[in-house]
Amino acid sequence: MTAIKTRIWFEKSVVGNEFAPERSFLYGQDFFSDLAEKQSYVALSYLHLVGKLPTSHQEKWLGFLLNLSSNPGIRDESALVAMNTAIGLPASVNSVMAGLLARSGLNRGAQWVEKVMENLLIADRDQTSLSHFSPFNGLGKHYDHVDQRAKSALYWLKTDSCWGKYCELLESNATPDSDVLLEGIIAAGLLDLGLSPAAGAVLFLLAAGPALAAYAIEQQSLGFKSFPHYFDPGHYSHSGSCPDKEKETE
Repeated sequence: MTAIKTRIWFEKSVVGNEFAPERSFLYGQDFFSDLAEKQSYVALSYLHLVGKLPTSHQEKWLGFLLNLSSNPGIRDESALVAMNTAIGLPASVNSVMAGLLARSGLNRGAQWVEKVMENLLIADRDQTSLSHFSPFNGLGKHYDHVDQRAKSALYWLKTDSCWGKYCELLESNATPDSDVLLEGIIAAGLLDLGLSPAAGAVLFLLAAGPALAAYAIEQQSLGFKSFPHYFDPGHYSHSGSCPDKEKETE
């Protein structure tokens, strides 16, 4: 029988029961008496994957990137899968798992992010143009247009100094025909924070969980007759609150 071997988690057992932990330690720090109280979820995510707590700046930066990853949008295949599996009223967790599976793919999903991170490392090491790694280079078009999501994010990421050499590499390789994509920025930023491609891809994937849950739970109340259609724009409607600018023009 092989013992569990890990440098991440250590449990000090209660007297007389080696399976019941009296204290638990994450990378040597008391988890339930210290870390869980004093650290944010973002900081603990970084600690789990990197092995040390982030600085306040790194924590803010990672929080930005996770926020950018948190909602793929209603037209994304992961949101549609979560909604479409929810019409039969399965357990909500099943719909979220289905959505996450779709979000894990090569179509600018988690596996795409992992490949982009790997290629950014190679391009930096070998001083190679990112064009050689298309379509896994963080560049392209969003529905045949410049990715306006990326344009919005670029401004405030730079304003808050959340910008490193991999982000710079990505932007320097952009062209009018193959501009920076939001998911590319996320991949480059995760590298600049010291995360491995595997760790970055997983964080990108899990960040979308709450949004996919929200879409699935909302869809459950609508029933199977409201099956979400993808290809017909006329089947997309919004019944929530409007942006301030739209309210002003009504």
